Formats: sequence, structure tokens, C-alpha cells
Amino acid sequence: MDTPINKTTQKSIWPVTVAGGLRAAFGLVWAIDAFFKWQPAFFNNYLSYTTDIVSGQPQWLLPWFNAWVSIIQINPAFFALMTCLIESAIALGLLFGLGRKWIYILGALFATLIWSIPEGFGGPYTPGATDVGGGLIYVFMFGTLILLDFVLGLSPYSVDFYIGKRFPAWRKLVEWAPERVLAEEPGYLPWRIQIVAIGSMVIILAVVLTILISELNAAPAASYIPAILHLAFLPHIMF
Repeated sequence: MDTPINKTTQKSIWPVTVAGGLRAAFGLVWAIDAFFKWQPAFFNNYLSYTTDIVSGQPQWLLPWFNAWVSIIQINPAFFALMTCLIESAIALGLLFGLGRKWIYILGALFATLIWSIPEGFGGPYTPGATDVGGGLIYVFMFGTLILLDFVLGLSPYSVDFYIGKRFPAWRKLVEWAPERVLAEEPGYLPWRIQIVAIGSMVIILAVVLTILISELNAAPAASYIPAILHLAFLPHIMF
């Protein structure tokens, strides 16, 4: 039965709603990342993502990169497949709120590996460098989700919430919050609003993937000069 939205419950509803929306939006990002990883080009170029980053790195970091190149060279296809599976699992875990504690840990560790291997710790850093790499931002994002779960407790916008209702032991496996916080039953938006939000996310993901697929399959655009510009420049070309 839906908890009604009123002045006495709004304070408890909106923090968990924002946290759930943040997690789901992050899940969309990982779903798009996973989509790119399942493309043939990723499998074909997997080893080069590591070897190309070695150039320009400081001497004292070369053993780290060379070690990973040696490991990946054993079976690049296996590591590419594992990357696809891990990113897909993270995306699904975030979108559905399933196994959140372990998804956050897996995501933080995997993002750290991304940042420290193919992203080269965000480097090589040269004059004019503007960022430290997306992987590190992902690590902080997972840290934020862990903190939100620890403070807010149960997330009614997750599969974990409903599994925990039927099997209370599940909460000990997937929740970060202490028992006193978990004992508080959270309020949540009516299902009619949740369905609209879920439908909107599905549409957004479908539109983004459709655009990406069309971009990946599109032939390179031919370069041309509009006729009016061609006529304007023709005298200069001729003379």
C-alpha cells in the first residue's frame, strides 16, 4: 500500500527518492558504457587500450603498466569479455537496486582499475591537462552512494527492499546502514508516479541507444562546399 505524500512524510520521502534517482541515473551511464563494451571494436582493440597508455607515463609507473600488458596479452578476449560482463552486472545492479552493497564495492574497485590501467591514472599529465580521468569520478560516485545508503537506510526504490521484506536476512547482506536506521520504514512515492519515472528512464535509454547505434553504423559524411560558396571562391581558384 502506497505511503501518502503529505507534509508529515515529505521529509522522509524525498531524501530516499533523490538517492534512488541518483543511483538509477548512474545505472543509465553504466548501461551505456556496457553497450559500447559489447561492440566488436572493443574486443578487437582491447589490448591496445592498455599498450597505448604506456607512452608518456613516468618511468617509475612503467612496471605497473607493463605487468598488466603482460597479463592481458595471455588472453585479451577473456579480459574483454569479463569487462563486458562486469559492466553489465554493475549497470543492472544500479538500475534495479539489486545487491547494492556488493555492486557498490564491485563498481568502486572496477572503476579504480579502469582509472589506474587503461586511463593511466588520468595521465600522462602535461601542461594544459584539464581532468584526472572519468574512472576516479566513478569511484567517488560509488562512495557517495555508499554514504547515502548508510545515512538513509532502506531504499524503497530497489529490488533489495522487496526481497528484504520477504527474507529479512537479505538486508544484512546488501544494506550499509546500522540496525537502528534499517528499523525505520521509509516512505515512498505512489506506484503511479514510480511507473512514470521508470517508463521515462526506459525511453531515455532507448533513445540514447538508438542514436548511438545509428552513429556507429553511419557512413562517414562526405565533405562538400555549398554551391553559393563554390561560386564565390571560384574566381580566386581560377586566378
